[in-house]
Amino acid sequence: MDKFTKGILTVIAVGIIGLNVQMMNGGGFITKAHAVGNVQKVTICDENGFSCAYVDGAFLNVKNFPAY
Repeated sequence: MDKFTKGILTVIAVGIIGLNVQMMNGGGFITKAHAVGNVQKVTICDENGFSCAYVDGAFLNVKNFPAY
C-alpha cells in the first residue's frame, strides 16, 4: 500500500478506537436524551386551519381535497 492509503486507514483506526474508549468511559460526547415536561399535542391543518388530519386508531388520516 502507498503512504496515503496507510495514513487514511490509520486515521480511521484511531477514530474507531477513540470512539470505543469514550463509550467505555460513560459515553463521552454522546449523552442520553431525557424528556422534560408533559406530552405536547400537535394538530396538522391546512394553511387556513379548517381541514385538519385526524388519528383513527393507529393511523394518521389526511384527506387530499382539490384546491379551489
